[in-house]
This record gives sequence, structure tokens and C-alpha cells, in this order.
Amino acid sequence: MDMSRWNVDETKIRAEQEALKKRMNFVYVGHGPRATGFLSKTFKRKPGLYARCTQCGYYMPLDGKGSEDCICGNLHRDEQNFKSEVGAAEVEIFKATGK
Repeated sequence: MDMSRWNVDETKIRAEQEALKKRMNFVYVGHGPRATGFLSKTFKRKPGLYARCTQCGYYMPLDGKGSEDCICGNLHRDEQNFKSEVGAAEVEIFKATGK
């Protein structure tokens, strides 16, 4: 049993995600690492790029500091890595700009 997400306040996270969607315009770029850079095999952590989990719809900034997980735990980002439990090709990439 995975205990890493036992104390997650999902209601708060969903409210933060709704506030983010109201503040930003998201434009779909593509799926997987190639959407972050020409012929890229790993996710490039460029400012303004967000990964969206296809399971829970969570938007995660690729250039964010610290560590972060999506609501369902399929996406994880820390200072050095970005990982997807559903496979890199399943991750949707969006470019975000302020409204």
C-alpha cells in the first residue's frame, strides 16, 4: 500500500488548480517529451510549460521549484527529475500565458 499520499488535502489542491485555470490560458502543444523540445527524449523544463495528467487533469509547471505530485500520483516532479507513472508519451504538454 502506497502511503506517500495519505495526508493529501485533495479539496485544497483542486481549488488551487481551479484558481490556476482562471489565471492562465493553456494552449495544447503536444504529448510527451517531444512537445517540450525538438526531438527531445526527456522533458525540457522550460518556463511557461505545464504537464497535464491525463488521469486527474492536474496542471504541473515543468520549471517549478521543489517537489510536486499530481492528485492521483501519476506525475511527479522534483529538482532534478520529472516522472510519469502512465508513460511519458501519455503526458499532455501545454503552454501557459497569463490572462
